[in-house]
Amino acid sequence: MHRVRTMKQPSLHLRLRALRRLGLGLLLGLGSTAAVQAQDARSTAEDALALMKKAQAFIKTQGMDKAVAEFNNPNSPFNSKSEINRHGDLYLFSLDAKGFQIIHGINPRIRGTNKFDMRDANGVYLIREMAQLCFASAEGRGWVQYQWPNPVNRQVETKLGYVERVPGSELCLGTGIYK
Repeated sequence: MHRVRTMKQPSLHLRLRALRRLGLGLLLGLGSTAAVQAQDARSTAEDALALMKKAQAFIKTQGMDKAVAEFNNPNSPFNSKSEINRHGDLYLFSLDAKGFQIIHGINPRIRGTNKFDMRDANGVYLIREMAQLCFASAEGRGWVQYQWPNPVNRQVETKLGYVERVPGSELCLGTGIYK
């Protein structure tokens, strides 16, 4: 004869404990997903254009000398997480028609150098393309795609750099977003 084994039902206490663990696991999973999403939040093209508009207004009201000092400060609200740079992944830079840069909000080694021949990892002459948009196009502004290190996660990523001529000057101001 075959004996039929019956499994005992777990006690109510054990079932409640298992449900609590499952619930806690789900909550922790959702929390870590939210943390990853928050960490991965990036500035948009609209954010970059808004930052540029505020930078242009700053130049107009404060003058170029104060603007250069402000835009070269890594702790400036233009270059760090702030009300106008919500994700902290934007920063300002400049160039003239020949690629000379007096502003770089996060890399002081670039300031005072000519980067006209600088290329990204794919060989794109990004400063040449930006200078052409600023100084050779009727609009005096536009977007350039290239590969560049993201200052937040330090990974080389696809970047869309936006450049815009500063009215009444021989300077082009830029910022950019990471895709």
